[in-house]
Amino acid sequence: MTIANCPICQSPEFSYYPAGQNYTLAKCRQCDMVWDNKPPAEPTAIYQANYYQNEGGKGGYSDYLASMKMNSKTFNRRLVAAGKKLGGDIASATLRERPLLLDVGCALGDCLLEAKKLGWEKPRGLEVSEYAVEFARSRDLLVFQGDLFNHSFQPNSFDLITLQDMLEHTTNPLSQLEAAYQLLKPGGWILITTPNVDGILAKLLGSFWYHYKPGEHLTYFSLKTINIALEKTGFVEIESKPTSKSLSVEYILDRLKYYQPQVFSILLKLARKLNLDRLVFEVGTGELEAWGQKPTNR
Repeated sequence: MTIANCPICQSPEFSYYPAGQNYTLAKCRQCDMVWDNKPPAEPTAIYQANYYQNEGGKGGYSDYLASMKMNSKTFNRRLVAAGKKLGGDIASATLRERPLLLDVGCALGDCLLEAKKLGWEKPRGLEVSEYAVEFARSRDLLVFQGDLFNHSFQPNSFDLITLQDMLEHTTNPLSQLEAAYQLLKPGGWILITTPNVDGILAKLLGSFWYHYKPGEHLTYFSLKTINIALEKTGFVEIESKPTSKSLSVEYILDRLKYYQPQVFSILLKLARKLNLDRLVFEVGTGELEAWGQKPTNR
């Protein structure tokens, strides 16, 4: 499988540049979009149980279950921001007035749990991984197996659709955004978080940037290209900016083992011994956050 044209502007003109050992990406000469032009034939095949708990150091998650506490802080901040865009305090609204949420690529359901705490009405999740769907359902969450092209939802159903750390896993981002647009009610919002290929960390680390993940991350956006993608798919009131996540000391040191395994393994053991491993900080991780609204007259 080869993707010769830019997934955003469809230009056939691109250049190559290295993004790691034996890993080369394509960069569009017209709009600067970056993508893996030789993605795996079945990109979703990797999302099994070991994707959420592994010692790979870079791909997947070292221990997603242990990350749940810090995930809740990140999702809380984003959902509160979404509530403000939709008109105010979600919990204070009547049940009939409460907005509907679809979290696409919801993984084990942490964002949905936080949404329930904040008063969102029956937040729904959409996830390709059978393991993740079963796990999320065991937490009494309303999660459906599928993707934006394989579901039973009706058009104009949701007030908020979130694609958090999801869009970079796809080879067809414009089609994903178009499908999300159709599911949003007029005036509804989309929230995207994804690695920022033009961010400070990407520039500083070069081919050692943590988010270059062969076979897993397939499209790489910048603030410029995410804006272009949202504009091309009909969204208005577009906002994009660098963003951050709530991360524990344990998570940070564990991920840094990719660069210096011995050094950061020692530091991680020391942090655990001193009971510092569960401390959580707001950290810039080289990602961007983008919002777009479906026009009210559509």
